[in-house]
Amino acid sequence: MSRPAKTVAIQPCTGDYRAVLPRLLSLAEADDIVRPGDSVLIKPNLHAPQDWTTGGTTPPALVAALIEWARSKGASRILVADSPFMGNPRPEETFTLTGMAQAVEEAGAEWTVLTRHGYKLFRGVSPHLPAELGISRLVFEFDKLINVAIMKTHIDCLVTLGMKNLKGCIRNEDKAAFHQTADINRALVALNRILRPHLTLVDGTVGMEGIGPHAGTPPHFGHIFASLDTPAVDLVAASAMGVELDEARTLKYAREEGMLTPDAIRAVGEDVADIRRRFERPYEAMMRELPGLRLQADGACSACKLHAIRALRENAQAGTPVPEALVVIGNQPSDEAEALRLGRCAREACPEGRCLPGCPPSVEKAREFLAGSSKGG
Repeated sequence: MSRPAKTVAIQPCTGDYRAVLPRLLSLAEADDIVRPGDSVLIKPNLHAPQDWTTGGTTPPALVAALIEWARSKGASRILVADSPFMGNPRPEETFTLTGMAQAVEEAGAEWTVLTRHGYKLFRGVSPHLPAELGISRLVFEFDKLINVAIMKTHIDCLVTLGMKNLKGCIRNEDKAAFHQTADINRALVALNRILRPHLTLVDGTVGMEGIGPHAGTPPHFGHIFASLDTPAVDLVAASAMGVELDEARTLKYAREEGMLTPDAIRAVGEDVADIRRRFERPYEAMMRELPGLRLQADGACSACKLHAIRALRENAQAGTPVPEALVVIGNQPSDEAEALRLGRCAREACPEGRCLPGCPPSVEKAREFLAGSSKGG
């Protein structure tokens, strides 16, 4: 008995979301997922206070258009919620500085930071997850969950799309565990067994390539994807980025565990072969921009990695060369006495030697620390 097809809709988009969404969601067979009286939680990608034009965060205009669409279907309450990277001391600023708060309020909906509302605890559900995993209780209190991801490369997972976007629903300490004590790709697959969005969009109107998910460059890809099935839309979007299934381990493991069946996916709207564009990989961009860099990053979270890389890039752009010494982030020790260690985990793994504390260290402090070391300081 054959499985029913998982439909993935693809439409060109230059930012006119109100015009594009009705057609996109109709093609995705999503017309009736929101019913009169439903409460709707929209989960964008707001990992940092980074303007959407960089390709790093969900465009406020897309969320506003989704609010309008959900209300037209009879939604009784609409809440936009996310949590930024775990080291952000002022998470509400991610909403205000990106313009998301204003867009949501003008559209007549509410917004909040997920970390402010407590968690539902899951214990022993998977060997690939922390022994106790906290997921925002808000996710379970709403009738419908709409997942709104960005088409980006990722320094740990190669791509960050719909499946990865759900990591923003978990506790900060569990985010750290995904990077430090778990295989993040297998952990994401296990998380997606618990969280099943009713609708997932992947916005590639701008997108990000290179050192994503924060320090890359916007390719302005000009397309948006939608599906009722998160792994399916991720596979199609990854293919449009020139990423094969086995390259992206989250997708590879999802297929191995029966969550993703490529032959059962039906893409409608645009033809992927006609729009495919190879996105530059994170380490390709890093080696191109920072020749000679020696970086040890085992067990480091993406926040620490990206702050370190941003600091090195900004120093290089200012004419400061990369340090000759090994740069260490993450929770693994290094035998090199002259290694430069950044972050709390690196200090705990090896208390001796030069180290800049922080979780993560700020870009500004990392720049000073690495620049001083480059000059023999």
